[in-house]
Amino acid sequence: MKVFRISLFLFLAVCMALSAAETFGNPRAPHTVLIALENTRYKDRLVDTLVKKLNDGSVYITVVDHKRKELEGLDPRDYKAVFITNSGVQAKVRPWVLDWLDSVAAYDDNVLIHTTQITEWDPPVQVDSITSASKNSNIDDVTDDIVRRLRALFQ
Repeated sequence: MKVFRISLFLFLAVCMALSAAETFGNPRAPHTVLIALENTRYKDRLVDTLVKKLNDGSVYITVVDHKRKELEGLDPRDYKAVFITNSGVQAKVRPWVLDWLDSVAAYDDNVLIHTTQITEWDPPVQVDSITSASKNSNIDDVTDDIVRRLRALFQ
C-alpha cells in the first residue's frame, strides 16, 4: 500500500508539472502574451527562440501546452496577444484547437495560429495564421515574423 501511495503521489506530481504554465518576464509588464504549443522538438525550439525575442522587459509571457482540453478556460481577452503553434497533421488543425477558437470567436482578434506543413496551405481558421516547415534552419526567420505580428497586436 505504501508503494502505491508513493507511486500515486509521483504520478500526480508529474502530471501537475506537465500541465503547469511557465511564465517569463515581469508580471507588471504592459503587454501580456499567451503561447500555447504542442510539445515537439521543433516547437519547443521555436517557442524558446520566440520567448527570447519577446522577453525584453515589456512583455509578460505565459507558455502552456495545448494538449486536449488545455485551452479550455483560457480567455484571449486576458492577453494582448495569443500565439498557438499547432501541427498541420494531414492538413488539419487539431480539433481541440478548432473547438477553442470556435468558443472564443467573438473576441479572437488577437490570436495568431502557426501550423507546420511542408507545403503552403491556408488553415481553416478565421484568425491570422502563418505556416512553416518544421526545419530548425528557418526558426529565426519564422520567429521574426511571429514577433512582428504579435507586437502589431500590442497597438
